[in-house]
Amino acid sequence: MPGTWQATPIVIDADSKDWPSPYPNYDSKALIGYATSNDKRYLYITMETGDENTEMKVLKEGVTVIIDTTGGKEQTLAIHYPLPDESEEPFEVDNNRKTAYSIKGIKGDLSQKIKRTAADASQMTIEGRTLCSGGFAITQNNPCGIKVKIGVDEYKELIWEAAIPFSAIYGKDTLTKADAGRAISVCYAIKGFKKPKTNNSDNGSSGMGQGGGQGMGGGGRMGGGGGRGNKTPQRNGTDPRELMYENTRTWKFFGLAYQQ
Repeated sequence: MPGTWQATPIVIDADSKDWPSPYPNYDSKALIGYATSNDKRYLYITMETGDENTEMKVLKEGVTVIIDTTGGKEQTLAIHYPLPDESEEPFEVDNNRKTAYSIKGIKGDLSQKIKRTAADASQMTIEGRTLCSGGFAITQNNPCGIKVKIGVDEYKELIWEAAIPFSAIYGKDTLTKADAGRAISVCYAIKGFKKPKTNNSDNGSSGMGQGGGQGMGGGGRMGGGGGRGNKTPQRNGTDPRELMYENTRTWKFFGLAYQQ
């Protein structure tokens, strides 16, 4: 696929206002919209979802975004953000309506929980070039100059954004005309919750355990994107609780854009 030239640098603030509406790519398995673009200095990456189950997976089990500078399915650079959250006991999501959750029997509003958890996501780890491998606070200037942010917008869409300098993946500050169409690929890897053991005393609620780690699996395909202000389309005929346990990997393959 041809790349998208970014005429105006994108502000990494967890707001989709800088991106097309709707997002140009959609994975109907992972229930995420996603997009990429670049200018001479940065590769810009974003992901969004309005599905609350997927939002909770992202915030509790973490996301890994992988970049392969050969355009394949290997890893040149990986960003783990947000990191898995293991600070709380397993929680339960109301079977009849996904807008309620409970931790140790204390009920709360799921949308507010998602918003608070996103605001607290302040740490990331980077794997790749020796220069910048390690853990960093998203507010600090890491050696590679990578910027990331996650948050919930006014439409309750969870927005993930990153700006990655080409110096971090190619070892040079700016693209040249020879880089036009250069193959590159990006993967969004989302880990599902550990599936609880079932027993005869199951009361119908869905208990979600803490998984931990940056596992990847499953697959995805490209389709139409979800619109701003509209909830991410649901997967027809699939129990929403089962989506919580699925690992997904969404790959986008494209060529870098270039303009003088």
